Amino acid sequence: MIYKDIDIDLAGEGKPFAHFFRATGYANADYTYTPPLRRMYDCQASYRGQPEYMRLHNILTLHGRGDYYIYHEGRDYGNPAKEQVDRVVSREGGKLRFNWELVDRVYDIIIGHGMRPIVETVYMPAAVCAPGSSLLPENFSLWGEVISAFARHWIDRYGLEEVRRWYFEIWNEPDNHREWNEDPSSFFALYDYFEAALHGIDQHLKAGGPAVKQWDEGKRIFRSFLEHCARGVNFTTGAYGTRLDFISVHCKGGHPSLPGPSIGHMFNPLLEFIAILKEYPCFKDTEFFNDESDIVWEGNMGISHKNWLGFRNTHYAPAFTAKMISRYCDEILDRAGVNLTVVDSDNSHLLWEKSFFSGNRSQFSPLGPVPSADLIRKPVFNIFPLLGRLGSERCPLHPEDGEFGEKYGVLATRDREGGPAFLLWNCEDGLMDDVNPRTIRLHIKNLDPGAVYDLLRFRIDGEHSSAYGAWRRMGSPWPLNRDQIRLLREHDGPALAEAPERVSGKDKLDLECFLPMHGVCLILLAKPPAGEEKPEKPEVILEQGAWGGSQAFIRWNYSRRRDLLGYRVYRGKPGEERRIINKAENTLCSYFVDLDLEEGASYAYSVSFVYADGRESPRSPEAEWGGAATGHAAP
Repeated sequence: MIYKDIDIDLAGEGKPFAHFFRATGYANADYTYTPPLRRMYDCQASYRGQPEYMRLHNILTLHGRGDYYIYHEGRDYGNPAKEQVDRVVSREGGKLRFNWELVDRVYDIIIGHGMRPIVETVYMPAAVCAPGSSLLPENFSLWGEVISAFARHWIDRYGLEEVRRWYFEIWNEPDNHREWNEDPSSFFALYDYFEAALHGIDQHLKAGGPAVKQWDEGKRIFRSFLEHCARGVNFTTGAYGTRLDFISVHCKGGHPSLPGPSIGHMFNPLLEFIAILKEYPCFKDTEFFNDESDIVWEGNMGISHKNWLGFRNTHYAPAFTAKMISRYCDEILDRAGVNLTVVDSDNSHLLWEKSFFSGNRSQFSPLGPVPSADLIRKPVFNIFPLLGRLGSERCPLHPEDGEFGEKYGVLATRDREGGPAFLLWNCEDGLMDDVNPRTIRLHIKNLDPGAVYDLLRFRIDGEHSSAYGAWRRMGSPWPLNRDQIRLLREHDGPALAEAPERVSGKDKLDLECFLPMHGVCLILLAKPPAGEEKPEKPEVILEQGAWGGSQAFIRWNYSRRRDLLGYRVYRGKPGEERRIINKAENTLCSYFVDLDLEEGASYAYSVSFVYADGRESPRSPEAEWGGAATGHAAP
């Protein structure tokens, strides 16, 4: 056994810890309103620290056909741009016309789930394209009119203060296009008119880019883009320079052509981008994004392409993510001193997951034939509810062990009012799991001896918080029956490693945590807050499950308390006693699927919050229903 000792002084000077990891995305905005994606949003909006930003392509070029092109024509990106099927922008008699129905359909789902868009404006609407081009407008003033109209519409619909919190990104990976690699000047003109249109409406809107990839072509465009924004001639004003509110790149941890993921494959090019950035002191404090920060490129490839991509189904993915977040803190925030504000894991490509545990870049897998809105969580989903319970300050750590941060690590945080939280990980590059288990021993000092803490340990590894691990132990059956799905659902959420404990009257505490390779543990010392919460009335959706019978999808508002243990779901028929139908410790997210319904029966549901000390909140008002299966309406 390998033992590692970490000293943590809670009285040491901390650093603010903005939760920069609260962002995700997927390929095509038209996927948003399909039943699987709508269910994905329901699940992602179910925990404290849920995604704040959602980044997706094609909002200017929506075609309104949902998942048609991916399932009927094999286009994983769902973007037949050259066929000019987009329906949002048109021209009549030379005048621009806009159909806002599809745009509203997409963004209402995002905003309605408590998230915000990163408005990424790839691709050019066909109605304004220059002849023979899918990249450039007929004239740049026309492009500016398009951007102005979109921004005004969103302000009218969602309010100026809301839209000021969005980000507007000029393109996605301009280095994909030969024309711009050879001469990026027209891309710079596109940005200048984009920026002028946005800030002509409101000076507080945020415009940025260039969202280039980590290879040489991307670095060349990155440098020339910064040069243009810093000192180049502005294509709209003729003056020098263009306003740049955030700077974005795409660096990932590997590629299917390589033997496996590597943290260096992500951070070495990131540091090269930052070295270029430092050549331009005028952008020293500008917000910096890695808004496609995935473990491996080509998320539309799964185990049918390369069998080692099956790591996306396993606990390797959350462990790599925990290591990645720690490395961002150490390398990018602390050593490089960059204003890192968004890290988008871009792993919500649900429609690429075309079979059960197919190993694509998704947080969920379908329980039935695709497209299915009956979903199971992959282990990678579970890292985000744990990250969301970290504190608002990082505690200083000074280990002298050369393996710290490379093979194992601790991200130590605190809230002055809520208590400390520690994310522990054991993760080496390489996909082998049965090597180098480690026991991490935390030596914590300067706890508040007058405080009461509830000690909670959540765990992700092959045995905990892993539906995939449970499925393999079952013998990998397919298709799944109701009992098998029920068992998988008992293992697909964030799981406790041990029963909660009460800690009080101590200013020092020693804790020990065993982690197998690619294991993650969140240790919370949560101060129970004063006051009381009460959940709101749940929403109940009756639907047909992947196993063939009726089931109920129940969702409710999540608890914001850090000492939350889980939720209890109560059910009863009219006139009957209400009974608990779930295990609270397996329901850290605010939704539950009831598989045990009698056809035609009516039920009432309510929920309660359960805390680490065993106390339970008052129950919510009851939601009553009965009748045939409905579910979300089809697009």
